[in-house]
Amino acid sequence: MQPMVLAFNPLDSVSEFFKNLLNNFCKAMYDGLYSVADAQFKGMFESLNDMISDSTAYITQNPQAWSSTAFSFIKGIAENACIPLAGCIITFVFCMELIHMVQDNNQMHAITPEKVIIVMLKLGCFLLIASKSFDIVMGVYDIGSWAAKKVNPSAAGSVGNIDLRQILPPPDENEQYDLGMVFTMLINVILLFFARIVVFALAVAIFVQTNLWYLELLIYTSVAPLPMSTFMNREWGQIGNNYVRKIIAVCFQGFFMLVAFGLYSALVTNLQFAEGDDFMLKLFMTIGCGVALFFILCKSGNISASVFNAH
Repeated sequence: MQPMVLAFNPLDSVSEFFKNLLNNFCKAMYDGLYSVADAQFKGMFESLNDMISDSTAYITQNPQAWSSTAFSFIKGIAENACIPLAGCIITFVFCMELIHMVQDNNQMHAITPEKVIIVMLKLGCFLLIASKSFDIVMGVYDIGSWAAKKVNPSAAGSVGNIDLRQILPPPDENEQYDLGMVFTMLINVILLFFARIVVFALAVAIFVQTNLWYLELLIYTSVAPLPMSTFMNREWGQIGNNYVRKIIAVCFQGFFMLVAFGLYSALVTNLQFAEGDDFMLKLFMTIGCGVALFFILCKSGNISASVFNAH
């Protein structure tokens, strides 16, 4: 009986060694690229979160706190330029009211002291309204700011993050790594780099949109005495009525912007993906939420104007 001889092939050992070496090399490359992708993804949402938090803080403060220099400048325009012009308009409207009163009352034969007193009271009331129009508009803004502060700040001020593992799960520990996985991960890192640039641009655009709202508010406030000086006359009073509706809409625009932030936060936090979805599709869906937020912020002025019929 001959002893059994075990066949030993040294080429198999060498092949297994290089196979393990290649697997460890690819795994190290993949893990390094995954760490870079994770940092890019977190930085993408951090920049958006920081900008939304800053925008939320701006919306809930008053224009004087936003920029005391701009506020003083606009207040000076309203008091030094527009109030004298409003006085001229009120004088013109008052003369029209007297002419109409004379025409409607048989060449002053049917004019009673009560009618004269009513006209003088209207003159005094609208002179007071025109002189205090800046403070009236700021009072309307305070009401809009009070409503905006009632929006949940935790929902509107911070946007929920999506972990990278939700849209790009790492391979299993026992899975074999190869160069194809490394190159795929490298492409994903490049995609995330460009996505971070897009999200940063969106964050800047959102911040700019918030500041544009304040600029629009201050510009409308600077001319407040002019439209408010037209209330005395029935025909001209439409100018003042339209202005009041418009300034209310502008003051409440911040409220709708905070509502948009809150909806975006809820949408991103509850965003669900199917296991078979492609990484690029998931990434575009995530960025799409930020793009939708920007566009709804741009439309917040139209939404507020539609609610208050200020077109």
